[in-house]
Amino acid sequence: MRVWCCLLLGLCMMAHAKTRVEILADAAYPPYSWQEGEEVRGIYADIIREVTAAMSDYEVVLKPMPWRRGLSLVERGSAFAIFPPYYLPDARPYIWPYSQPILDEELVVMCGASVAANTPQARFPDDYSGLRFGINAGFTVGGDLFWQAVKEKQIDVEEVKSNRENLLKIVRGRIDCTVNDRISLLYELFKMIQGSQLAVTDMSLLKQGPVLSKEQGFLGYSRKGEFPYKQAFIEQFDKELYLLKKRDGVRSIVERYLGKSPR
Repeated sequence: MRVWCCLLLGLCMMAHAKTRVEILADAAYPPYSWQEGEEVRGIYADIIREVTAAMSDYEVVLKPMPWRRGLSLVERGSAFAIFPPYYLPDARPYIWPYSQPILDEELVVMCGASVAANTPQARFPDDYSGLRFGINAGFTVGGDLFWQAVKEKQIDVEEVKSNRENLLKIVRGRIDCTVNDRISLLYELFKMIQGSQLAVTDMSLLKQGPVLSKEQGFLGYSRKGEFPYKQAFIEQFDKELYLLKKRDGVRSIVERYLGKSPR
């Protein structure tokens, strides 16, 4: 009798064993995804954890990875999935399929409040002639027309180290504007206020202008590799992501990073 009980217990445990799924994460993309110790932090990481917490058949492990190395592992079929690639099926044919869109990312113009031309309806870069932009070192954001205006000396560019430096220089009147991801800029502002480098009232010295482009981040799956759970995981992930969005869970996660309380 005791033997039968042990066998039944073993079968029950096997029936409820979870499938371990390892997902790669960009290790250096704050506030969306970054490495802290051995953990993955960030907006996308929190969204994926929230989604997969409802997927009871899986034990999902997020593994931080330098972006290029992570893509290489996905290309070889050594990794199951990675986040958050943009939808680039022609440039990255080794990623397929993609999840439903997880989050919208927007490239915006941020200027000092005194720059009257900087409105959501502004024509970029035409309405910014004569202004000085701070651009993060190594970034080529803004588009061809912007950089043509720089080349023709209609717009000045100062290369800086970070969003933090750009925002401080705008507040102090040392540059006029910057171009970067909206959530990244707001997140940096929140951190500076938390660290007493800016006061809440300094927010009035900044003004967001037009949205220059939009991208969406996804969970991208490897086209190669032997992952017998792949199709079932894809379908369940998309279902739970839809439900999270429906109850406004994605917005609530984003707002935690921007110093807002979920409503």
